[in-house]
Amino acid sequence: MAAASGLDGEFMQYWPKLSIGQKESLLNVAKNFVGLHKETEEIDQRKRLIQQERERYLQGEGKSFSWEEVKTMALNKDKWNGL
Repeated sequence: MAAASGLDGEFMQYWPKLSIGQKESLLNVAKNFVGLHKETEEIDQRKRLIQQERERYLQGEGKSFSWEEVKTMALNKDKWNGL
């Protein structure tokens, strides 16, 4: 924690020296970085869910759908059977 506050202090030494344009640019970089990190977490979460579903399928757990059932559900949301 002390290292983080030291880093914050060092950053703040430079902040007043930046122009408005430089501050805006740096802020956009920070926002993009945080946004990318969030997207990466969501992608990882989706991958884990898909892997879990695949493992259940391979173990014969849960319901399997025929190709016709899949097409019907794709065309009619009401037919999703609570998926």
